[in-house]
Amino acid sequence: MFQFKNFFKPKINIYKNIPPKLNIDNPKKVSVVIPNYNYENYIIERIDSIVNQTYPIYELIIIDDCSKDNSVAVIEKKIKKLYKKFPNLKIEFIKNDVNSGNVFCGWQRAFSLSTGDYLWIAEADDSCSPIFLETIMNGFQNEDTVISYCESLTMDEKNIILMNDLRVWIDIFKCGKWEQDYHCSGLDELSSTMCINNTIANVSSVVFKKLPNIDYDNLLKTAQTFRLAGDWYFYSKILEHGSISYFRDSLNYHRMQKKSVTLTTSGAQEFEEICRMQDYILNAVDVSEDVKKLVYQRRENERRRFGLE
Repeated sequence: MFQFKNFFKPKINIYKNIPPKLNIDNPKKVSVVIPNYNYENYIIERIDSIVNQTYPIYELIIIDDCSKDNSVAVIEKKIKKLYKKFPNLKIEFIKNDVNSGNVFCGWQRAFSLSTGDYLWIAEADDSCSPIFLETIMNGFQNEDTVISYCESLTMDEKNIILMNDLRVWIDIFKCGKWEQDYHCSGLDELSSTMCINNTIANVSSVVFKKLPNIDYDNLLKTAQTFRLAGDWYFYSKILEHGSISYFRDSLNYHRMQKKSVTLTTSGAQEFEEICRMQDYILNAVDVSEDVKKLVYQRRENERRRFGLE
């Protein structure tokens, strides 16, 4: 029998109405790194979502972390087509000999291998609008910007949209901050909202400006000591070095998997990492008494949610 369940639900189609490339003199050098592990079903769309960006990319690096599926063959076949279609694009495919066992090992390699001045870590199962990079790079018109990112929507394995944005995840006290584009100092971001919760929901939505005075390798080694909050730690440390730009349009398409690290982590461990990150930021920057109340309110809310009273 024909199934109507998902027939009328909106879906993401990145191949429809692709706009032309921008004609930019001296575009900023953006490296795009795709860490892949067992995403043969999504890797072609991920690659296409990148090479079809209106803003030109400087290089594309794909790192396969010893996938057990057919990812390597799929990627190699795709790269052959890319060489013909984009002969001037720098492309590198790296196949790990041993599985790294940690997502931040992939981030480490992304920073160490990329040669551009800006880095976009594009997770292999995600996708995006063709104007994602064009929009995000506007955030770097401010020379002090170290992180520029946009809102994300979520979709399922079949590209059916589940949530039009993730503001319900990040704006947990409904302050409305993310209802409009903004730019602010990293320290203000930390002291106003990032001290409460991780307000960057998905790394695929972020472009980093690479700075010579930041030890990315060491920061990501520390990030590996977290089960869930390693990204929160990393973003927070980067924001100590500059400002942040945010764009409210959902140009990043985050794919919601049925199995995730979040779903396999105990409540006690998640709560411990929330407290660990909150305490770190409270000790690193000046936080107002009103914001501190929200920090501890969130802590108590999570304690009850996890049944840790």
